[in-house]
Order: sequence, then structure tokens, then C-alpha cells
Amino acid sequence: MREVRERLGWPDAAREILDTWDGLGAPAEKVTLPDRAEVIRILHRMGADEIDVADAVAARPDPEADPAMWWVLERCVQHLRSDMGGHGMLSWPSLADQRDPRARLTYLYAFLAHLPSTLAWHAERGVPEEISWATFADVGEKLRINRQIYGEAGLDVSFWFTLHFRGSIYRLGRLQFDMHLSEGAPVLGVHIPETGGPMSPEACDASFAWAAEFYPKHFPEHAATRATCLSWLLDPQLGERLPASSNIVAFGRRFELMPAKKDAGLHGTLDILRFVFKTVVPSPEKVDLATLPRDNGLQRALVEHLAEGRRWEQRGGGVALRRV
Repeated sequence: MREVRERLGWPDAAREILDTWDGLGAPAEKVTLPDRAEVIRILHRMGADEIDVADAVAARPDPEADPAMWWVLERCVQHLRSDMGGHGMLSWPSLADQRDPRARLTYLYAFLAHLPSTLAWHAERGVPEEISWATFADVGEKLRINRQIYGEAGLDVSFWFTLHFRGSIYRLGRLQFDMHLSEGAPVLGVHIPETGGPMSPEACDASFAWAAEFYPKHFPEHAATRATCLSWLLDPQLGERLPASSNIVAFGRRFELMPAKKDAGLHGTLDILRFVFKTVVPSPEKVDLATLPRDNGLQRALVEHLAEGRRWEQRGGGVALRRV
């Protein structure tokens, strides 16, 4: 493990995950990677851009040339295998700051190596293939966003994909829904992909109705009657800045809001900078508002709010699921 820490420059704080991986050990079944042609085919099917596909192919892991990163890859695959169907994201440290793309894309290859197991899990549950690949298309989207932010191939939110590849989240139309428990009861978490067209009330209605049918059918042990969402999109301040006809405002009004958490303004503002403006900063004060684009009404409204010294809040809320 010392070699891994030195290879990645990880601090002592990373010891917990390294200890977890060390305890899991290497998978009993040898880890095999898809060949070059298959990597290209898979990433294309996941909607990845050509530039990201090319960089991923060039960064293919090599156990002989880079045993430290192969150690990480094997343990990540075992982590996924050992918790298929598990809820919640696994705490994998970010590799976004790695200069070597072979290190930066190690998690991507762990997901590709594990993909056959995930597809088999889906098939056992009767999940249609088109839903599987609609769900995995999130990889292509996040590769694209990573390049927009950092200018290079990577998955700086790799921990997010530990949901996808453990069979815990599915894209159903315009929205994604992940399974988790709240006070012991099954609940669906609502997430909003960047791509997929307008978040119209009709498109969102269809996704909620689909979820209300999908989970009782394929995951009867998780037949949730309630969905929750934690997002800047639920900030009621948006109603002050955007037209009443706004799809975003309509989406937020679906939910019964919970009280704002103490750090809601920090997380909400950072999320907006990341997802809307493709800017990652350690704190909102570190961004120069004059550099942010104002190409559409949403961007102009968001920047005007920040320019007044106010923050956008990350808010949580819940909504009942109803089968139709």
C-alpha cells in the first residue's frame, strides 16, 4: 500500500480506503479488461465523445508497467463485486488531480472490467437492455463535463458511478432514480442528468410514473412510495429570478421542502458553479463573477443573484410516488 500512496501522492487520510481495499483483497476471478475494439464500442454506446474515447484507449492499464495502479483497479473491481445491489456511493478518493492519464482513468477501467457483472445483475432482475445503456450513458456525459472543466479526460466524480455499476441507480426517461433507505423505509433519490432535452413537466411526470412502476416490478423489496431530491434546483429563490413558466421552477415546486441545512448556501453555490458554469473552486469567494458566461436567461439570473452578495442554496425535498 505504501507504493500506491507514493504513486498517487495520497495523504495519510486515504489510509482508511486503502485498508478497506487491502482487506477485500484481489478478486477470486481474475480481472480482465475489454480489448481495444471493445473499449471503443462500449464507450461509444455510453455516448462518450471521440476525444475521450481516444484518450481512454491510450490510457489502458498495464499490470506489468504500473503494478500500483493495477492493485487499485483490482481492489475497486472487488469492492464493486462484493457489494452488488448495495445502496449509497462508495468512498473512492478522487484521481482528478493525477497528471498521468493512466492513473486518472483507472476507475473508468475498473467500471469497464466490472460491466459484464452489472449487465448480468440487470438481466437477473429483468431490467430491459435499453434502460441499462441509458443508465450507463451517464459515463459519456460525465467524461464530457470533466473535459469541459479540466480540459482533459477523467471522471472526477468516479464515486458517483459506484451506484451505476452496483445496480443501484437507473435512468427512466428524463430523470435518474437511485435506491436507498430512509429511517428503514425504501426511498428513491431523484437526479437530473444534464442531457436529455428540456425538463418539461410532462417529461418529468413520465419519469416519476415510470419509476413508480419500474421498482415494484424489478426490485419488489424496494417498492418505494416516496422520492427525495437534494439539489440547487429546489432552491425557492429560483422562483424570484426565473419566469413562472420555467421548467426548473416547476420541477422545484413538486417537492415538499425540508429546512435548509447550515451549509446549504455553500453547497448550492458550488454546485451551480460546477454544473451550470463548468467551474470548480474551493469556495464561492474564489470565483470571478465577471468571467462567468451569461449566454442565456438562467446563467444571467444566477450570476445577478451572486453579484448581489447572495448565495444559491442546495435544498432537499420529498414527493409521493403514485402508480398510474
